[in-house]
Amino acid sequence: MKIILTIATLAILISPNIFANSLFSLENLERERAALLSTQLDSALDLNQRQQKVQTIYRRLVDIERMVLRDDRVTASNSPLAQNAFNKYELTFLVHSSAEKNLPPMSHWMSELQLTTNGILAAKAGHR
Repeated sequence: MKIILTIATLAILISPNIFANSLFSLENLERERAALLSTQLDSALDLNQRQQKVQTIYRRLVDIERMVLRDDRVTASNSPLAQNAFNKYELTFLVHSSAEKNLPPMSHWMSELQLTTNGILAAKAGHR
């Protein structure tokens, strides 16, 4: 009887790890990439502040991208989040794909979204 109770107790203690979010690293990647883009577009920061923040985020993003690319749980996942991430590799793995094209991440991101200077300047602010 003691053995059964011990096994049951161990199963309860271990079970949260079994159901851990296998896409946690991908979700972190999404948040960190959003932070990078947000910092790049933040007009409240001066040039030095922006550069410092971007460098910090950039280093973290490189590490997180590597972790996601090496995480078998993410690559084997059939979830829409994982499938979309790998279908849009150029945008998901922004740092790696921009390095492959020898472009800064922001320029690469704008290029992938087909945003041009002329297109941005011709845009009109308004509500949808």
